[in-house]
Amino acid sequence: MDSSQQVTYRTHRPGDLGFIVYQESLVFCQGLGYNQKFEALISRIAADFLENFDPAKERCWIAEKGSVFMGCVMLIRHQEREKAAKLRFLLVSDKARGQGVGSELVRQCLDFAKEVGYESVYLGTDQSLVAARSIYRRAGFEIIETESSDEWGFKSELETWRLQL
Repeated sequence: MDSSQQVTYRTHRPGDLGFIVYQESLVFCQGLGYNQKFEALISRIAADFLENFDPAKERCWIAEKGSVFMGCVMLIRHQEREKAAKLRFLLVSDKARGQGVGSELVRQCLDFAKEVGYESVYLGTDQSLVAARSIYRRAGFEIIETESSDEWGFKSELETWRLQL
């Protein structure tokens, strides 16, 4: 890969959501030891996004350098809260870490959320995901709830974060 190439950001195309589920599964299930329930959850999220996609209120961004995947993020309508969205699937590849790709993906996500009239954005994460939590904190998100869980095959501290726009 040519290191002089710029990272570009685009919306999703056919095949991207399947690739995202694959990448998330590699990182979380193979890399971090999450169980198959996690892969099932992210598969459902991707399928729901594709089946119910509202381009006026929802979007998925892909970061690439040339044709190489560098990261992704998704913004979807929050099903339980009016005028709220959820940030999902923030993932930055090993090749892109430390280059600002995650922060830029989140910035684009939040700019879009403001543009289309959302008043708040929520996300869920695990306390152990230090780099992602740092990006969320710098973007202005705050933790509003924590919960101990063993849903992913080990004891973890799940967090719900919110940003008022």
